[in-house]
Amino acid sequence: MKTGRTQSERWGEREIDLDILFFNNEVIKTDKLTIPHKGITERDFVLVPLSEIAPGFVHPELNKKIIDLLKEVTEKNIIRIFPEKIL
Repeated sequence: MKTGRTQSERWGEREIDLDILFFNNEVIKTDKLTIPHKGITERDFVLVPLSEIAPGFVHPELNKKIIDLLKEVTEKNIIRIFPEKIL
């Protein structure tokens, strides 16, 4: 699929940005596509919500559960967990 996207500044605005974290237990590595997403283990803003919906899902390359990957993440970015009464 072509989106007509042109190269711009890194981390800048984009016409489209789609990150595929996992596709079942598939491992796919091509020039244009890497699944599982290579940065998933470093991003709490991905692992926190993922651990809420699929804590027991096992990363197919690392053979670790999502909940365990979350416990190992060292860089805390933007995630704040609100008390349930607020939600």
